[in-house]
This record gives sequence, C-alpha cells and structure tokens, in this order.
Amino acid sequence: MDTLLKEFHVLGTRIGPVGFHGPSAKFFELSPDIAATVLSLEKDEQSWYALPPMERERIALALRAALPDEPDSRTNLLGKSSRLTGFYLFVSQECNLACSYCYGDGGEYRKGKMIMDERTADNFIDKFITDQNPGYLINFFGGEPLLNLPLIQKIIDRVRAKTEPLGIRTVFNMTTNGTVWSSKIADFVSQNIDTLTVSLDGPKDINDAQRPACGNFSAYDKTVRTIGDLKEQGSRYTIRTIMTKNSFGRLKEIYSHNSELAGKGGVGLSTVDVDDNHALGFTDHEHQTLVDEIVEINSESLRSLADSANPQFNEYTSELCKLLFGRQYRPRPCNAGQTVLAVAADGELYPCHRFVGYQEFCVGNVNDDQPLNANYSELCRSFKETSVDKNPHCSGCWLQHLCGGSCYVISHLREGDVFKPPARYCHLKKTVYDRLLSEFAEIMADPARKTRFVDNVTSYFH
Repeated sequence: MDTLLKEFHVLGTRIGPVGFHGPSAKFFELSPDIAATVLSLEKDEQSWYALPPMERERIALALRAALPDEPDSRTNLLGKSSRLTGFYLFVSQECNLACSYCYGDGGEYRKGKMIMDERTADNFIDKFITDQNPGYLINFFGGEPLLNLPLIQKIIDRVRAKTEPLGIRTVFNMTTNGTVWSSKIADFVSQNIDTLTVSLDGPKDINDAQRPACGNFSAYDKTVRTIGDLKEQGSRYTIRTIMTKNSFGRLKEIYSHNSELAGKGGVGLSTVDVDDNHALGFTDHEHQTLVDEIVEINSESLRSLADSANPQFNEYTSELCKLLFGRQYRPRPCNAGQTVLAVAADGELYPCHRFVGYQEFCVGNVNDDQPLNANYSELCRSFKETSVDKNPHCSGCWLQHLCGGSCYVISHLREGDVFKPPARYCHLKKTVYDRLLSEFAEIMADPARKTRFVDNVTSYFH
C-alpha cells in the first residue's frame, strides 16, 4: 500500500469524519466516501490493490491535498542532545514492601540486597556531574530510596556545591512507596525534592493485597498519611498506580480514589508488567475491558479541560497537549542510553532504570577508571539509529510519532527484541489515542470549548 496512506488515520467524530496525518499532526475534513475507503484500507491493506488505478489516484490526490505546504516544523520531544544529563541513582536495592508484581525482584534487581556507599556516589558525581551541561536531573530510586536517606542528603549537598557556583541547575526527583516517613523526612523532601512519585494502587483492599509490607503494618495506611503530609505542605507529587487483575472492573473506582489524593502531578496508570500466565496478568477479555476503562478515564480527563473549572490532567492528556500544542513528536520511547543512565547500588551502569540487573545491558561501572565500556557505544548507537520511522515494527503505523514505540525492556522481555512492541501495547495506545484525537478535534471545532481548553492547558504548563 502507498506509504502515504499509512500515515493517515480516520477519526469518527460527532462533527463527521476527520482525517489525522500522523507525521505532521494535522487534522482535516474528509468526504464520507474517502473516509470510508481509508477506513477499509486500515483494516485490510490488500484491498488497496483491488481498487481501479483511477480510484487509487483519486484517493491519493485527496490525501496529498490535505498535507501542509511547508515542511514539518515539529521539534523532538526527547530533545537533540546526546549528552548524559539524566540519572537514576539506586541508592538502595532493598525494600520494606514485597509487591507481588515487582519488576525489580523485591528491589534487589537479581543481585541481592545492597545499598549504595559513599565511594560509589562520589565517583558518580566526579565523573558525570561536570561543567559541560547547563543542567541535570537526578532521580533517587530503589528499592526504597528513603532507606538510605543519609546518602541522599550527602549527594544533594555535594552536587549543589559543585554546580550552583557555575549557575548549573540540578532537579532532584524521587520515587518512593511512601511508607518510610517522618516529620524530618517531610521537611527534607519539602526543601530538596522537586517532584516525588508515590506508589499507591488504589483502595486499601487492593493496595495491601498486591503491595504487602515486610512487617506488621499496612502499606496503604502509611502511604496515605504520607500523601496527606505532602498535600498539606504543598509539595509537588504524582501518584503511580499499577493496574492488575485485581483492578478488573474497578478501574474507575481506583482512579477516582487516587485522584482525590493526587497533587497537581495527577495519577499515572500503568498496566502490570508480568507474563500473561502470571496470577496478576490479564486474560484477553480482561485486557480489553481494561483498555475500554482506560479510554473512558482519559476521555473524561480531556473533556474536563474544555468543560470544567477544575480540569483533571493525567499522563495521556498532558502528553497529547505537549505533542499537539507544543508541535512536538516522539521519535523513540525514551532517551535510555542517549541522555539517561541508571547507576546501580554497586556502581554498575545501565541505559535506564528498567535495565538494571540484566547483565547483557550493563554499560560500565562508575568505580572503574573508564566508567563506560564498549557495550555503551553499541547500545547507544542502536537506540539512536532505530527511531520509529526506521523501526520495521513501527514505521507503517499512523501513530508512530505520537507513540514513539514500546519500552525497550518490556519489548525485550515479551518479544525477545528491544524494538518490537507487544501487540497489547500497540492495541492500548491506538485505542486510547483514537478516542482522544477524536475528542480533541471536536473541542477545536467549538470556539467556546477551544478557548477554555487552551486557557486550562496554558495554566497547567506554566
């Protein structure tokens, strides 16, 4: 089928069929007959060749007429820099919870319990925090990072002492389960952590069933108290929620529950990363029901930006606004190995936090004289060169520049290929974005709703 046709998608809206051109992120009106033909071609590419040549030419001309006259001016959402400026520091590879779905092997990442020592932290700072970059992003990770609070404090003090005199800004974020908490920690977070991501999987019965404590306490009770402190002190935080079989039929309840607790950062929803035959995995029917619920939640969120004085952002809606309003596109799933590295507790280096513990993806060690090894150059080149338009698994997809492809690690574990997205991932993304883009087109066609939408988006991002 003509490459051009693969770049188009037909949106069914209340204002009639609307065409969407993926590479340029342009919306345009379609006649009903052209829309019907393109829809049928999306379902069956081979039917294109059954059309008479004159009809194929007519459709191609109609679609080309909708393309922008000027070359695409969108910018890379991931940036053009290849300098290492983002780091995940695994200050603790221990955890006080025993989450049943943990991809990090209980926080140990297939390497046993350990915490980062001061020598490793110093070597990281000496070798990777330099005067060559205008800024850095450091995310304290684990395990549970607050089990090693003294080292976190030392790292922040030392990084600031090294960078602030040079006018270099460092953003410090942290991901925590929210159960290691005190007034002292609350004060420290308020003064030093820019954004906190707190894990909470919904109401108490669900959360504590799949996030049990290694001790005689309720993870839910402690986490909710921590969130209350964060809300009271005005800290910026996001709630991260993992959806499992336990979420089946209750996703709206879970999202509503966590949204009431969430700060400006909102609630991030992720499907559980386990094999399909895992006790918490989804059957095909359950996964489709989950997809339908995710679509409804995100559709309500997008509509709230146009219809509500108290709009609710979430990951999909904020991402969509950046991509469309910010004139951006996503060439890869992330910047793993490009601008991002993860530093394990023993100093080993990986392209990102999800790769930690998989030795075939180890790219060095901060405690070595030359911290980056030959594997780093090869992986970095591979990730950089295989953008979605060059990835054979993604290049024919209308959504490629909004999606960017699947997480490298999930693709590796599920498909044996870091560049091959799992089928369920593609289905979820296409289904959600089809609905959100349709809602977006309807909002833009209504002047009053468009004005409220733009005002709410502008306020959120500024």
